[in-house]
Amino acid sequence: MKFVLIACLGSLVLAQQDLQGPGPFVRNLQADVLRDFPELCFSSTNFRLFLENQSWSLFPFCGRAECVKQGAEFIERVHDCGPQPTNGEACTISNLAELQRNDTILEYPACCPRYTCPDGVTLQYPTQEEIQAEIQRQNQAALQAAKEAAAAREEAGPQAAAGTS
Repeated sequence: MKFVLIACLGSLVLAQQDLQGPGPFVRNLQADVLRDFPELCFSSTNFRLFLENQSWSLFPFCGRAECVKQGAEFIERVHDCGPQPTNGEACTISNLAELQRNDTILEYPACCPRYTCPDGVTLQYPTQEEIQAEIQRQNQAALQAAKEAAAAREEAGPQAAAGTS
């Protein structure tokens, strides 16, 4: 009987547990390196240079980056919250009030949403293929928008182009 009671209490605690993403999400990107500073990583989020093994906040985005050298190349190793769950509407973001406060800047990983889900709901995340397909879709939409803007400028004629210079 004690075992059943402990098991029930344990499952109740787990059912109300805050869940934070699919775990540490780390990506390696080719670092921005300026021609005048070839041995440093350049951070476009805060316009600063960083030495190998230094890290920096990606504010206003939720993440942290570090400058890593792999062979002759510099890599920007990005740590962030990762993809959002595909079924997140079934859960609540338990730290939403903290995330929405205007008087505090939360550093990674405190700025990542934590989900509280009802019993029986497991957060589901997009696969790598789904993420790549969404990136492709967004790139195609951006390209199409750029083509339409260029066509509109072309259609407006030389007076419109001369007026914007």
